[in-house]
Amino acid sequence: MNIGILLNKLFTVNSFNKLVSGESSETYKSIVNELINPPDSITNLQAMNLIYKYMSKRHRNEYFYKNTLLNKILLGRHSIQTSTALRELPINGNILDFLIINGVGQVYEIKTELDNLQRLKGQLNAYYHAFSLCNIVTDQSHLKQIMQSIDLPQVGIIVLTKRNTLHEERKATKYEKKLDYKSIFKILRKYEFEYILQKNFGFLPQVNDFQYYDVCFQMFKQLDIKQAQQEMLYQLKQRETVDRSNIKEFNKVPVEIKSLIYFSNYTDNSFKQLNQFLIKKIGDE
Repeated sequence: MNIGILLNKLFTVNSFNKLVSGESSETYKSIVNELINPPDSITNLQAMNLIYKYMSKRHRNEYFYKNTLLNKILLGRHSIQTSTALRELPINGNILDFLIINGVGQVYEIKTELDNLQRLKGQLNAYYHAFSLCNIVTDQSHLKQIMQSIDLPQVGIIVLTKRNTLHEERKATKYEKKLDYKSIFKILRKYEFEYILQKNFGFLPQVNDFQYYDVCFQMFKQLDIKQAQQEMLYQLKQRETVDRSNIKEFNKVPVEIKSLIYFSNYTDNSFKQLNQFLIKKIGDE
């Protein structure tokens, strides 16, 4: 199988956590055999480091971009004590790649060198119905086409350089003209919009289940649109990914797999299992 396909399969939360829990992974074995020689004299930690180095030069896939954003922006500029990252958030028929909430919501739409740009403008327009700050994160090879074809001057443009740093080609500016109640409301889970309504109106509607959602939405529309957006951002920020009690353990996680662990809701036992996996030599049972 193509090494790129194998790397895409391995660097997902489910696949990696199965590997850490002790399940045999043909994907991992194939990658190790392909990229590391000899494979049985190193630890899994060393293997991950070598695999990630290969990715940084030969296969900067979506995981690589997301992991870079998490390491350099969420952890590098902000703090997981005060900021939250979310990934793959459904909105208006699209899946938002990466979102960081730190008072405001910053959208990061990823277009790797492996992607095409056909849907990009439509995706950005969809995101502006709920968020005011949007960025395209891309490779140098796409930059010229993006600058020529995306006539949205408020969109930030960030280039992942060949040195794997993030270069801000253009800073995102706030754009609020497209904010839309329905788009914002649909992002919220039931307990989240109920919290907002209870907080702002002091009650929840007493209607049957068939009418409930629509009546709640009509109440939500009574808020100022910017307040509605802020209430949504506050709720999204509460969707914890790393337990505050485990921050010290999370800080020890190697940068190569930081994103996988951040989005896995690890417990104390999970971190112990991870550490055991990382120190184990390739091939040891």
